[in-house]
Amino acid sequence: MIKLTSPKSLSSIVEQASVKLSEALSILGGPDQRIPALIHGDGEALVWSLSSASEAQEGSLCFAVKKDFFIEARDKGAAAIIVSSELFKELAPDQAALKALGPLNLVVFIEPRLLFSVVLGLVGGDFAPDWAVTEPFFKDRASCSIEAGVTFGPNVYLGAQVTIGRGTKIGPGVFLDDGVSIGQDCLIHPGAVLRFGVKVGNRCQIHANSVIGEDGFGYNQVPCPEKGRLIHFKNPHLGTVIIEDDVEIGALTAIDRGLVADTVIGQGTKIDNLVQIGHNCQIGRDCVVVSQVGAAGHSQVGDRVFLLGQSGLNHGAKVGHDAIISGQSGVLGQVPPGKNVWTGTPVKPQREEYTTQVMVKNDLPKWRKFLKLFLKGQSWEDIRKAMSADGEKN
Repeated sequence: MIKLTSPKSLSSIVEQASVKLSEALSILGGPDQRIPALIHGDGEALVWSLSSASEAQEGSLCFAVKKDFFIEARDKGAAAIIVSSELFKELAPDQAALKALGPLNLVVFIEPRLLFSVVLGLVGGDFAPDWAVTEPFFKDRASCSIEAGVTFGPNVYLGAQVTIGRGTKIGPGVFLDDGVSIGQDCLIHPGAVLRFGVKVGNRCQIHANSVIGEDGFGYNQVPCPEKGRLIHFKNPHLGTVIIEDDVEIGALTAIDRGLVADTVIGQGTKIDNLVQIGHNCQIGRDCVVVSQVGAAGHSQVGDRVFLLGQSGLNHGAKVGHDAIISGQSGVLGQVPPGKNVWTGTPVKPQREEYTTQVMVKNDLPKWRKFLKLFLKGQSWEDIRKAMSADGEKN
């Protein structure tokens, strides 16, 4: 629960959140218009805190995505509840049903989580880090270009020919190698490492201890049988990593540089903690890459793709626009474009994979038993009886 320093009216909170959301979406390339949020009830009701449905109490503003959560928040006396249009229609299909809900204050919005997150941002600010501002260590100060409003935490290293756009914040212990370029209004968290030539767009975040642009993992094998050896001869990777605008990269994530071409992370893509992106990978725009995903070198991912936790892409795998790769699945070849869920290893359409799993679990043991009886030369009648008995047991 987040307590407000002073109470605010519900209408003022919703109005400020609506304006803030409109501005933020416009910057991110979204619609340049307000998304309406409708209040049913008393817009002057005072909000004292923000909470989940389970923590709701008198004076709380919370959100509910399901009827059960709504009932829980209502029964605990929440001052107002943000609900979706669909849930509102379910709760109040007509005026009589709305009246039967009692003296509730409802905010109807297209996506309750989205509006609530904007309200959280208004209350808590942008959570800008308050690092002690110090002068970084410059390898060659004269060759660097640092625009106005750039701040540095303690123990930052800048190589030669580093460029940083205005308003960017560089956290403690960050290492920026020669030729690194960072755009405007970025936030580079403590301990991040950007190797030589890495390019970062505007409004990006790179979280703590991530490593961007380290050497790719590539070797040529040279047999040496007379010594009982297989020598792994290293490929030097001289490409770089290009991170486009509005990308966020989680903590402890590694994105390798290309061999001669570049590894590219498309605009608006969000990458979780503990992700490995190999050399020469091309990740499209507005993708979501969840924790422990591994993308081998030369993988190609289209726009708006979701790679869910622990999924993996084989060397040179291709995933088309809008595809969803479910957790712990493996892409060995190509996935066509389209908003479909793919699962298993190698991936198949989810319905096909689940059907196969059910068949393997339920039908394969029966066919195995039938084959054993058949090979023993049992009569059809004996086989029928044995299979019928097995069916009765199950």
